[in-house]
Amino acid sequence: MRKQHTGLGLSATDLANHLGCSHLTNLNRACADGRLIPPTWRDPMLHVLKERGLEHERAFIEHLRSRGFAPVHLESTEATAQAATRTRDAMHAGHDVIVQATLASNRFLGIADILRRVDLPSNLGPYSYQVIDTKLARETRAGTVLQLCLYSELVAEIQGVAPRHMYVVTPGPDFPTKKYRVNDYLAYFRFVKARLELAVDAPAAAADDATYPEPCPQCDICRWWSHCDQRRRDDDHLSLVAGILRSQRRELRDWGIDTLASLARMTIPIEQHPKRGSRESYEKVREQARLQLAARESQRPVYELLPREPEQGLARLPAPSPGDIFFDIEGDRFYSDGGLEYLLGTVTVAEGGEPHYESLWAWGRRDEKAAFEAFVDGVMARWEQFPDLHIYHFHSYEPSAVKRLMGRHATRELEVDRMLRGQLFVDLHRVVRQSLRAGVEKYSIKDLEVFYDFEREAELREASAHLRALECALEVGDPQAVDPATREIVEAYNRDDCVSTLRLRDWLEGLRAGLVAEGEVIARPAPESGDPSEALGERQARVRELMEALAGDVSAERAERSPGEHARWLLAHMLEWHWREMKTSFWEKYRLLELTEEDLLHDKAGLAGLERVEGDFGGTERCPVHRYRFPPQECTLRGREEVYVGEVKIGTMEGLDVGAGTVDVKKTQKTRDEHPTAVFGHTLVRNGVLAKSLLRMAEWVVEHGIDAEGEYRAGRDMLLRRPPRLREGA
Repeated sequence: MRKQHTGLGLSATDLANHLGCSHLTNLNRACADGRLIPPTWRDPMLHVLKERGLEHERAFIEHLRSRGFAPVHLESTEATAQAATRTRDAMHAGHDVIVQATLASNRFLGIADILRRVDLPSNLGPYSYQVIDTKLARETRAGTVLQLCLYSELVAEIQGVAPRHMYVVTPGPDFPTKKYRVNDYLAYFRFVKARLELAVDAPAAAADDATYPEPCPQCDICRWWSHCDQRRRDDDHLSLVAGILRSQRRELRDWGIDTLASLARMTIPIEQHPKRGSRESYEKVREQARLQLAARESQRPVYELLPREPEQGLARLPAPSPGDIFFDIEGDRFYSDGGLEYLLGTVTVAEGGEPHYESLWAWGRRDEKAAFEAFVDGVMARWEQFPDLHIYHFHSYEPSAVKRLMGRHATRELEVDRMLRGQLFVDLHRVVRQSLRAGVEKYSIKDLEVFYDFEREAELREASAHLRALECALEVGDPQAVDPATREIVEAYNRDDCVSTLRLRDWLEGLRAGLVAEGEVIARPAPESGDPSEALGERQARVRELMEALAGDVSAERAERSPGEHARWLLAHMLEWHWREMKTSFWEKYRLLELTEEDLLHDKAGLAGLERVEGDFGGTERCPVHRYRFPPQECTLRGREEVYVGEVKIGTMEGLDVGAGTVDVKKTQKTRDEHPTAVFGHTLVRNGVLAKSLLRMAEWVVEHGIDAEGEYRAGRDMLLRRPPRLREGA
């Protein structure tokens, strides 16, 4: 954003920033107007990223040159009117490739990495240009698409024809290129662009009052974070209350409550009936604010135990075992094709009581598979030695990652299933939230460490910078660029998380022991063996025999297999696919069954704060359709799932409108008079017929061969990549 004689000039970055946070637009506008001095802090990785980005761009240009293109480099280090004129001249000259092309129109100005000539007539002649952006990240983000749309629009103004496509080039062999159809994204681009222009054209005083630095995901990468955080603290803003929702903050402001302190002193039980949500949910955030205010005023850590509930909170703690494992994973969600779990760390307690840390590193997919298998094999061997062990972690990431790795690499399915059946994983975050209330702004393990006096070896701010550096190297496919000191600091950070999980478990055990000493009875979870049923065990054994018979002699390298060997390898690995997918669905349902109403409010598969809307919405007298209203919450349900309250299926969704906050549920005859306040949606698609069919096919192939004449011909032809053999005359 920059000041110019016709008003404020804008760029593609301003578009992406406005999409992330409208308040950021006002802060940058105040800087451009000279009313605010921007922060001097810069991301220490920014220079490294810029250099790597330029290296990637130069390498791609050399790649184009090697394929016969003749790039012309405009050397546009700054977007100016003169640079834009040079770009227009280059386009009229018809160069194959234009590098660092400055594009300008009215108030928008920017530098496109590359314009490439294509054979589509335009005002320039029998050709036109399309935009290419070189990006280090292998996953295209929304801001990149907006940037490409802007450049495509500016190119269209010059050549009189809109580009049909836009491209993102990422690092890798032959430079993988992602192609996007411009018209698919233009409507949303124009919507964001219009919102941005409306914001910057509003009177300055009105614009400053129109937004507030509400916490948002943009805060994680924003240079203004400390500025906004300080303002929230100066205002004692309601967002400082742990777990409070944005919708609750709006409602409370309508009641005249706009600070943490005023919420802490609000009278309960509350008299008002909220527009969205229940009174109980507002009383919970009031109690949270009360405790945070008490901690602030006393300048010491404050917590209080919640009333005990069966199978909740401290009752979820199994008896400690000398074999217990304390587990933490570092993952990079922006690594290509679904992220990379690059560090699996575990802590066990040696005989002398000292924590023993082990790390498993992964610098790519092959390493990730090896690390995962080593972790699972280590757990199974230790479980054999200590039958009462458990794996402690904080929050849901670790077991979710284990299931994700099992599916991604199609390995250790039986072992992971047994670990989950045996309920080895213990989430201490859930234990904490169900057993106590603490005077902290976030229920992260780092915020809770004040209660058990844990001091980290790795300084958090320094560790955060090194985590970003390491993940950047992974995303651009250059793990060799990771400095040894960075690896050591990231490993120390992971070790601290594992040891902190151990100390948190011990602290919670101390709280439990204190209550038991006072005479309370707090049950332990019933032990589970994890062994499958007899029928399932027999099937798994048969599948393993068939897999060995089909692919035991087949090379692990695809290039070394003949067509017949590859067909057998494919069939072997299909035998567990349906079972694995079914288990994943079962595991998800078991996870949802453990969630409280408050948990379902924050879980994307759940809906909480339900209130019935009176009226007739269809169905029959025996199985009516009831409509429920719910407060704003993130949701990935599609509106056709089966609806559960605990183990009980109460009906099926007939419709879901997240924007309006309503869900229609067709009730069963038994549940037509029940009106729950929280539900979860889940549908299990049974695939046993398909799995059995593949099993029969595998048995036939083992006996007769993949290439023999006879049964399952169509399926075997597909595996062998043969065209269909049609009947005569078909």
